[in-house]
Amino acid sequence: MQPFSSPVADDTETEYRAIETTLLETARGRWFLAEHGRRARRLDSNLLEDAIRRLQSSLREPPALLGQLKAEIETVKASLAETRANLMAKPTVDESILPTHAILKAAEDIHDIAWSLQANPFDPKGCEEIARNAGKLYAMSQSQAGQSRRAVAAATTLDAAASKLEGILESVLHELKVDDAA
Repeated sequence: MQPFSSPVADDTETEYRAIETTLLETARGRWFLAEHGRRARRLDSNLLEDAIRRLQSSLREPPALLGQLKAEIETVKASLAETRANLMAKPTVDESILPTHAILKAAEDIHDIAWSLQANPFDPKGCEEIARNAGKLYAMSQSQAGQSRRAVAAATTLDAAASKLEGILESVLHELKVDDAA
């Protein structure tokens, strides 16, 4: 297969080569070609330098975007801090419905049953009640321990996220300072 070439392209190339050959035959023609090349390169360099300057300034131009990013990061950081504080805060609800209160109540019940058993030599119903309350106490303490582990893990994750956001915020603030100095 032969490469596709247009007759117009061949004519243009042939005409260009003929003009170039004609100009190269004389000193004035060679000077013209050299001067034309120098001016074309200078024009290309000026256009390239201008494009680079515009690109550099456009990279620094969106301080509004940096300001918006800074504001959003600060909002997320505040939200993380509030969530962490709420997660780690002591509850403000009625303590009678909390597992901690139920655990303490079960422990008191076991203690009372133990005192009543001391008065009777043998009380099968009391023993069953002790076993039932001991089981409840164990289950509630396991639940409470699991909730505590999840709360601590969530708080640790929130701390890590806040730390990463702090690093990003420092970068944004640095860029804003660079923009202000420029």
